[in-house]
Amino acid sequence: MPIPMSPSHLTPDDPERLQERIQYLEQALENSAYVMDVLSSTTAIFGDTEGNRRPEVIVRNTLEAARRLLPLSESAIYLLDNDASFCLERHDREHGAPGDLPERVEQLIEEGSFSWALHENHPVLLPAGEDGGAVLLHVISTRTRVRGMFAARPCGEEPARHELTLSALTLMLFNAAYALESADLHQLMERRQQALQRITERQSRELLHHMSHDSLTNLPNRMLFSDRLAQAMERHAQGSSHVALILLDLDNFKRLNDALGHRAGDELIRKVAADLSALLEGSRWCDGQDLNPTLSRLGGDEFGILIEGIQGLEAVVRLVTEIVRTTAVERTVAEHPVLTSCSAGIAVFPYDGNEADTLLTNADAAMYDAKARGRNGFRFYTEDLNSRTFRHFRLETDLGGAIENDELRIYYQPKVDLESGRVSGAEALIRWEHPHLGLMPPGQFMEIAEEMTLIEQIGEWVLKQVCRDLASLPGPARELPRVAVNVSARQLRQPNLAEEFFATTEEFGIPADRIELELTESVIMDDADTAVRVFQRLREVGMSLAVDDFGTGHASLTQLKQLPADTLKIDRSFVKDLEKTDEDAKIVRAIVVMARSLGMQLVAEGVETVEQARLLKDFGCDYAQGFLYSRPVPFEQLREMIVNEGRISTITDET
Repeated sequence: MPIPMSPSHLTPDDPERLQERIQYLEQALENSAYVMDVLSSTTAIFGDTEGNRRPEVIVRNTLEAARRLLPLSESAIYLLDNDASFCLERHDREHGAPGDLPERVEQLIEEGSFSWALHENHPVLLPAGEDGGAVLLHVISTRTRVRGMFAARPCGEEPARHELTLSALTLMLFNAAYALESADLHQLMERRQQALQRITERQSRELLHHMSHDSLTNLPNRMLFSDRLAQAMERHAQGSSHVALILLDLDNFKRLNDALGHRAGDELIRKVAADLSALLEGSRWCDGQDLNPTLSRLGGDEFGILIEGIQGLEAVVRLVTEIVRTTAVERTVAEHPVLTSCSAGIAVFPYDGNEADTLLTNADAAMYDAKARGRNGFRFYTEDLNSRTFRHFRLETDLGGAIENDELRIYYQPKVDLESGRVSGAEALIRWEHPHLGLMPPGQFMEIAEEMTLIEQIGEWVLKQVCRDLASLPGPARELPRVAVNVSARQLRQPNLAEEFFATTEEFGIPADRIELELTESVIMDDADTAVRVFQRLREVGMSLAVDDFGTGHASLTQLKQLPADTLKIDRSFVKDLEKTDEDAKIVRAIVVMARSLGMQLVAEGVETVEQARLLKDFGCDYAQGFLYSRPVPFEQLREMIVNEGRISTITDET
């Protein structure tokens, strides 16, 4: 049976290659066992095969057989070693025999008679010694290989008279040679089989480790964690102590992944895993006993922590608080400073579920509740969270068909010239007209769209709808108002974003400069180099560019100078108390001065009072958006404002 060749001489580093390697090793082991059975049958000429797999046993049995064939006072067997030298393997003699056979053989070697006898395939009787004694020599060889030499001192009658016995000796030594050959091969195969067995066992352990541990962090994966959770729940089912399950998820991880790439995301995951491992390693109960938690990476940016034997929640609260605090630090990822935080959810057995899957689901619901409450915190599971989790699941299911079912809508918030009070443009804001839940703002579904990777498809639909609406306005294309469209971090990473956007405006006959693309300052700062490159390409095809929510992302003047943007939008957080605090007024004045120095226009968001509008105008701000002028409206209402040269009441009407 042929032995298969190994698919690789290297240890594979992935489960699929390991599985292939183990299959090969198992087949090789099976073939080795077959070959050893054949060799064992060959060695059976000397009795028990289990005992005849060693050369020393074959040599002993051979000498015993020779003494039964011939009357010998002494007998010996010489075997060839690895250096092709003859070495005395065994020397037997009858009681009272002189015992000088080895010396007699040395004498024959010096004379050259020993070498001559090797080439004869029959017994050779040579005189040796002054006492007239003789030495019987017979080569031990197979048809192709010399294995050794049989030497003996006959006693009694002339051995040559025992012709039939000598023929039997020849046959017996011929078989002994093959037995020695088989024994060597058997030992070789046995060592090979043991090596294969060790390799198989080691690589089976490696495969099991691959299957049960996360390859990025080497932490237990979801499968192993779920199994340990189930065992922990079983151990504490009848006792007075409980099991706490903590799930935590990094905040805004997808945005970082989109901005800096998957390698940066992997680097952050490894750093967070190392920090959590170090923190948990030293965690203890109030009495000083080790907490012995189990940390796992469940997938993506989600981690699980299992704590057994809890009597109260104080230690759990203390630990989770420390985890949230430790995670909320600035780390350098892909040579960029990144501020991280996490949200955690906690479920406790047996109060929050009697099965592992139920406990995981409830801890997950608590974690999402912590995210909904502002992130960078933790929540314990409560029963009312299930309804919210179900609602989230329903939204995910329904959102997948929102575009196909024509459920998405564009609402426009007018942008007003502070000097003239006229509508100079608008910002396109998406809404979802859910068939059962009614009109939903983007805050209720756009994060889900990010998670489902629908954001590119939705962004493309928004741009096409805006171009379609603009194309329906009367008058020359060059006189169309400028409409701002929001761009996500994921869209920013599209290599052909500028070309696709330009092709869309061309399709509807809209001049590219009538579309103003907005990116939030925080998204830009997450990957400033990519933003500069994409903005330059968008500027080349004629589109206007705006930095949204300015003042919240810590952009420096140098970074803004490198960014080919046309407009800065002052975040509403600086506008809402503008007339109440000097601090916000100073910040807005500083932003105005900076924008003017860079040749940028300014738009203030969230303007709700006449006094805010007056101050912004005095500071030199160009445009404003907010409820003072109009809430976001369907396109028909915006169309009416534009066609009728609508003038919205502002501070200019009162001065």
